[in-house]
Amino acid sequence: MRRALLVVALVVTGRSAVAQDSASFANVDRETALRLTRIVDSARAHGLPTEPIVAKISQGALFHSSPERIVSAAQAVATRLEEARSALAPKPTPADVVAGGDALGVAGVTKTALQAVRATSPNRPVVVPLAVLAQLVASKIPVSRATEIVTGLIKRGATNEQLVALGNDVTADIVRGARAIASLDVRLQGLNAILAPGALTTTASDPAGLTSGSGPKKP
Repeated sequence: MRRALLVVALVVTGRSAVAQDSASFANVDRETALRLTRIVDSARAHGLPTEPIVAKISQGALFHSSPERIVSAAQAVATRLEEARSALAPKPTPADVVAGGDALGVAGVTKTALQAVRATSPNRPVVVPLAVLAQLVASKIPVSRATEIVTGLIKRGATNEQLVALGNDVTADIVRGARAIASLDVRLQGLNAILAPGALTTTASDPAGLTSGSGPKKP
């Protein structure tokens, strides 16, 4: 039965998959298939991207999770997508919604953090900033600090490439044994030199120079 759930993941993307191709479910727990189909169809009807839900179903099948656990995980993804769309209103792209849902799947990331990123970048896609936010939080940077850093860098004109490099560099430093906060502080100081026209006023508690009152010194 568990192996057959992979079939569900592959066909559930079609509208009313059970009704259209019941032969595909010949060896599948029909109740589970119906529940998964309802979750995906409901998300689609509400205008949400369904790919992350299907991917979660496929992952559950691959790891031989129980049907109940797969259903629960699929519903959780759908719920996060809905919350992400709400937080990133008024007009998030589907990619924004997926990135927001992924971020909310990281322990500690909140709708408030997503709203802060959106407020800082109201008219641009926020896929990269959200991904970096999630990456920093997953690296054990407190969500408030990670949010402040990402939004502060956006305000100062950091490019997507620079944000990605920051997240990847911190992750690489941690793999090599560095503490997350220490790595972040060092990497931010290097980024400051590129973004700022002059030296930054920083403190031990704010080495990024991102809090109110910090910024480039006038010549």
